[in-house]
Amino acid sequence: MDPSKNPYTPGAGAKPTVFVGRDAEIEDFQTALTRLRSGEAARSQILYGLRGVGKTVLLDEFDLLARERGWITSSIECNEDDELGPLIAKLCHRALRHLSRGKRMTDTVKRATGALKAFVWTLDPDSGKLQFNIDIEAAKGLADSGDLETDIVELLSEVGRAALDGNSGALFLVDEMHVLRKGDLALLMAALQKVGREQLPVMLVGAGLPQLPLTLTKSKAYAERLFVYQEIGGLSKPDAVRALKAPAGRRGVDIEPDAVEFIIERSGCYPFFLQQWGETTWEEAIGDDVITLDDARAAEEVVSHFLETRFFKDRYDRASEAERIYMAAMADLGPGAHSSRAIADHMNAKTSALSVVRGRLLEKGLIYNEVDSDLSFTVPQFDSYIRRIHPFDPNERPRLGRPRSH
Repeated sequence: MDPSKNPYTPGAGAKPTVFVGRDAEIEDFQTALTRLRSGEAARSQILYGLRGVGKTVLLDEFDLLARERGWITSSIECNEDDELGPLIAKLCHRALRHLSRGKRMTDTVKRATGALKAFVWTLDPDSGKLQFNIDIEAAKGLADSGDLETDIVELLSEVGRAALDGNSGALFLVDEMHVLRKGDLALLMAALQKVGREQLPVMLVGAGLPQLPLTLTKSKAYAERLFVYQEIGGLSKPDAVRALKAPAGRRGVDIEPDAVEFIIERSGCYPFFLQQWGETTWEEAIGDDVITLDDARAAEEVVSHFLETRFFKDRYDRASEAERIYMAAMADLGPGAHSSRAIADHMNAKTSALSVVRGRLLEKGLIYNEVDSDLSFTVPQFDSYIRRIHPFDPNERPRLGRPRSH
């Protein structure tokens, strides 16, 4: 096949040529936009799931759909060292720039911009690291109390009023939300709850790993009522078949049924794996208009090598020796979730003795709490990889010095 016409997109956050399997989430999102714009109540949303299931792609789709409806959108990807105040400031600054772009600045936009300047000055009065190019004078007595929760509520409310005055709404999209500190998540939820009472067209959609709902609930008791939670998982088999066949079909290429079944089985219907398999099989295919089972089998070695040496290994290498042993024990118990007690028993250790190792793996996003004590890997098929490269040995203990290379 001509590599320049390869229709598959396995890159991180890259939108697939054919976007399938998320109709329910899109419908719920559009309903929320309609309700908010009509002055009705609607909850913000949380997308959560494993790595490679398309959360970022869905956020981008929400962004596009909202802009098509005239909403002002602002998006950001969180980092582990992010603090809530600067993050909110960046989101609001981007939203207000969109509101004032190409138009005479309205009084409500001026007021919201003044509130932003006051908010930023209160956060960072000396260093100037957060100083944006804002020509409006800082508003006095607005978002400048020094109480972060109060100031965020006032700032988001002003942005919402400015958007409403412009016959619009404000959508904030926050990716990798699970890395935010619990205290910041609690503050954010308190602010969203208060803004929601004003029924302004302000909505937040956050995305993160599967531990995000539990983290939110632990931060605020009302978190389960504040958000609509959408678990983003692997595709159904019919959607997976379509995601695999439709891009090739648009290039006039067919995929034989046996080849489709082969790829579906090995990909587990996970979107990233499907795209990787599609891209590699296309490159390995010999014919010009059909992909065969032999082509798919030829691609298996290449796909496996990529996943082993990059996708899985990159994550495995982030773990210390003790963390790798813990993951080996966890993988040795088999697929699915396992309790902290079961893993500790498998290692002939006390649960409390492993709490630090377990906590570090959670912080690194390599495992997550499915419920309060049940643990799973955040990457599909990672347990199989661990069993291959690090078989569990109940007598293995971490060594001092650098981790062993594999």
